[in-house]
Amino acid sequence: MKGEDRDLGMSCPISRRDFMQGVAAISATATVPGTVKAFTGNGGSPMGEPTAADYPPLRTGMRGDPPGSFEAAPGMNLILGRGDNFPEPEFTGETYDLVVVGGGLSGLAAAYFYRKRMGASARILVIDNLDDFGGHAKRNEFIHDGRQLFAAGGSDYLVAPPTWPREAIGLIEDLGIDWRHPGYGEPGLQSSHKLQAATFFRKEVYGRDKLVIGSTPSNPTPEFLAQMPVSEQVKSDLARLMLGKTDYFPGLTSEEKYARLHSMSYRDYLLNVVKVHTDVLAYTQGVWCLGNDMASAWLAFFRGKPGFAGLGLDPPDMSPEGKKSESEDFHMPAGNSDVARLIVRSLIPDALPGGDYRQVETLRVNYAALDVASSPTRIRLSSIVVRTRHLGAAPRQFQPDTREVEVAYVKDGYKGGKVQSVRAANVVMACMNNVVPFLCPEMPEIQKTALLDAVRAANQQTNVLFRNWEAFARLGVSHITCPNSFYGTFGISAPRLMGAMKPIRDPSEPVIVSFGTGANSGILSNPVMMSVLTGGKNPAPGTDMDDQFRACRRGLLKTPFETFERAIRTQAAAALAGTSFDPARDIVAITVNRWPHGFATGRNVLFDKTGGNTVAPYLIATRKWGRITIANSDAARVGLATTAIQEAWRAVSDLEQRDYGYYETF
Repeated sequence: MKGEDRDLGMSCPISRRDFMQGVAAISATATVPGTVKAFTGNGGSPMGEPTAADYPPLRTGMRGDPPGSFEAAPGMNLILGRGDNFPEPEFTGETYDLVVVGGGLSGLAAAYFYRKRMGASARILVIDNLDDFGGHAKRNEFIHDGRQLFAAGGSDYLVAPPTWPREAIGLIEDLGIDWRHPGYGEPGLQSSHKLQAATFFRKEVYGRDKLVIGSTPSNPTPEFLAQMPVSEQVKSDLARLMLGKTDYFPGLTSEEKYARLHSMSYRDYLLNVVKVHTDVLAYTQGVWCLGNDMASAWLAFFRGKPGFAGLGLDPPDMSPEGKKSESEDFHMPAGNSDVARLIVRSLIPDALPGGDYRQVETLRVNYAALDVASSPTRIRLSSIVVRTRHLGAAPRQFQPDTREVEVAYVKDGYKGGKVQSVRAANVVMACMNNVVPFLCPEMPEIQKTALLDAVRAANQQTNVLFRNWEAFARLGVSHITCPNSFYGTFGISAPRLMGAMKPIRDPSEPVIVSFGTGANSGILSNPVMMSVLTGGKNPAPGTDMDDQFRACRRGLLKTPFETFERAIRTQAAAALAGTSFDPARDIVAITVNRWPHGFATGRNVLFDKTGGNTVAPYLIATRKWGRITIANSDAARVGLATTAIQEAWRAVSDLEQRDYGYYETF
């Protein structure tokens, strides 16, 4: 091993190894080092001392879509270069009123809505390929010296609940979540240290390592600009972009300005209209999950990106980045995984103790209770659905469809094992749209084509357990922006307190440090990370959006955990230099949540057919087919918890047999 890797701690036996569908690849690292004790919280946990073997949120290494969770899925031959050859399934003898394919927020919500309509005795099975429920609503948990810490590993918060449809917000209220008071609880970080933001410039790009405390490129003060290791032109252009109020479209009406913004990418707007130096692009960090070349200038304006303050256009109040929306957002300590846990409890009461949603925050789900034969509702994890088909002949015209649906699946990554099947009166496909055609090959071609149109943006969220945060306290910083780096930012994660959660007060205490791509969580908004994933073969600026998504997905699936680990250790060691921080000693555990299929996105005016004479493909994709309906955020092409829940309600409603006394086709 190289001396540099040894200094970074690449050989340290931390909890960082991959779990193959719940089985540790290296069993000796299955638990977090240190004195591990059960943290029972308020009221205790029925599980006793948790381990990564029986409690998935404790699993570390490559998570999100971990190795073994997708390789056997039909259609993966497009990425892995192999065929899909499965034997006929063995029927388990299980029959259900409803089978839900996909245990994310939409799938769990579909089970919830069906049970609410049909009663507590309804037989429901939720099948998911991951070893944990919630999908992107992922909970990452760590234990160190008896201290329990957790963070969101994906879907992070509820965007503006006051704007939600009544069905979706009704579910949240049924769960007992008091969303009307988003400012609940005390700050999770209760420190006498005055911590600030900082920016780290790495030597590989800027000639020498330099940490500038007190500001970031998005809000450059004169003092910050004076310390930036860049040319005077870049400093001037950055200040003009971030702080200026120039009208770059003088003489145009507001409608004409909007039309211009819709007609060009944000990259073209910055380079050709604002006329900034190309080096300034590194400090704009993309738009949402898109690179600057993939997003229209209008979307950048809508999302509150810099460069539009002088245009005289009304601020977009509906934007998720707007002040009105942010004031209405609702954050829970472990992100939207907390919502998923509460839905699971409503479906399977034995899975989580009773109590107010605040009181159960620190309690653990009993995963042994999820798939019990005596329970009307069951959740079957680590099970990859490989085919869904109707049994029997289709009904004659004007006759109700009473066919059963066979759902075939493989367990634990398959590896040549047997294929099993269950049967259901109804099925909700709550997986991604673009895998449904492979699971339901008998669907009409027009619907399969529309389903395949949904290509998602990849993203990731990395959470790292630090033994302490003394280095942050020593420097007086909480978060560090890292332009032109693999990780665009990292900093202390300290969610607001709920229930029995303990505040973080002393720098000697352990803490979760979250590493992100930048101001956004989409990988394509960070060209450096993208370059590493693609081996330096980034798509050329202006490449079709979906093609860039695919290139990013392929790179993310091929990149080993070691690449992320080395970036974490290298960046932290360089940025925190001059303190007592030792990456080999102080980094205790690493969880990389990779989401090759991350955000659902809508039609892009730069690449897709839009306008009044076009039909959005998702409207065709989500049609009911026999006894099968579609529910997911793809069904609305908006990647929010709101849409995932609302589309679940719509899918369950579509399953109802209706007789209105007239016919759509006659």
